[in-house]
Parts: sequence; C-alpha cells; structure tokens
Amino acid sequence: MHVVIAWWDGTRSAGNTRQESAGRPHDSGLGSGSLTDDFPGLRTSHWLTDPTADRQGLALLWDSATSAARSLPALAMRTFGCAPSHRWAFELDTPDHPKPDGPLRLPQELSLLLHA
Repeated sequence: MHVVIAWWDGTRSAGNTRQESAGRPHDSGLGSGSLTDDFPGLRTSHWLTDPTADRQGLALLWDSATSAARSLPALAMRTFGCAPSHRWAFELDTPDHPKPDGPLRLPQELSLLLHA
C-alpha cells in the first residue's frame, strides 16, 4: 500500500479550498465519497488540519505509487486548486491492509502516526 501525506499551507491555498472540504475534522473519512470514486487506485483518504501552522491536508492510501503519481495532481487541483506545499510518500507493508471489497480504514501504524 502506498501512502501520501500532503499539506497545503493557508497562504498558498487561501481562497482555493473547496467549500465542502473546509472545516472537516482530521479523522473524517473522505474515502467513502467522490474522491475514491473519481480517482482510480485511491483506497481511502482522511482530512488533516494543523491550525497552529495554518495548514490543511490529506492522508491518502493508494493501491500503488503508480496510481498516486497518476491521480494526485488532479486530486490536488480539485480539492485545493494547487499542488501541495509539502508532501511525503512511503510504502506501508502490512498484512491487515483493507481489501478492495472490505471496509476502508487506516492501518494501525498510520492511524497512530496521524493521531499522535
């Protein structure tokens, strides 16, 4: 599973954030809606906020790095209107990752990282 954590700072994305995305809590799943429907290979996504640093972001779980590379630019433009200010990507090798037909949830390791 390929993980991308992307952040947009407030000065860069001000005025570009789509209204339906604004104010989402960090743990609400965006994966059950149109993002996973519209971007092949995207398993789930979770909204992130850091009000102290004036940043908003997404934790995105992809089937592969290829899927992420192909779809992330369009996802960023649709959600924020620009490329992310900061981005980290890594592979997560875990035997209990969500199956395509199963419930979508964060692997325990990533959930701990995001909620620390």
